[in-house]
Amino acid sequence: MYRSARWLALLAILAACRETRSASEGVGARDVGSRAGGAEVAESEPGLELEARRLIPRTRAQISEVKRPEGATAENITALRNGVSTLASAMEEDLNGVGAADVESFRVLSDSVLQEIDGGAGDPPGLSPERARQAAAQVERLIRVYEEQMRKAAN
Repeated sequence: MYRSARWLALLAILAACRETRSASEGVGARDVGSRAGGAEVAESEPGLELEARRLIPRTRAQISEVKRPEGATAENITALRNGVSTLASAMEEDLNGVGAADVESFRVLSDSVLQEIDGGAGDPPGLSPERARQAAAQVERLIRVYEEQMRKAAN
């Protein structure tokens, strides 16, 4: 019963964090690379959506679950691994899209985190609960680096 209530609360939080999308999304292609203004463009133009920002709350919720002593189940570890793979790709796209200066160092860190998590989406869980908690800390670091680089790109 308690576990079901936790999942319902987590789903409610994720639903609240979900952004609505306009009906015009997908009409015309985004040509972010040729735009000037870095992240200011991303913040001011309604057609430009930063995918990673939408995914970060879900990933942080997964990290919180894995960090709990009883939360590092095979299901939660797999969910974190799958989510991180998607998040890392979205972060890299966002950084490229706003013209962040240091995308290559982010890519190296991202690759390192994905290797720590032991593969990508669909791979069988190979992380012990302790290694999953250590990997979760690295994912938090990756998120902080992304947020820092996005702030730098905005200036």
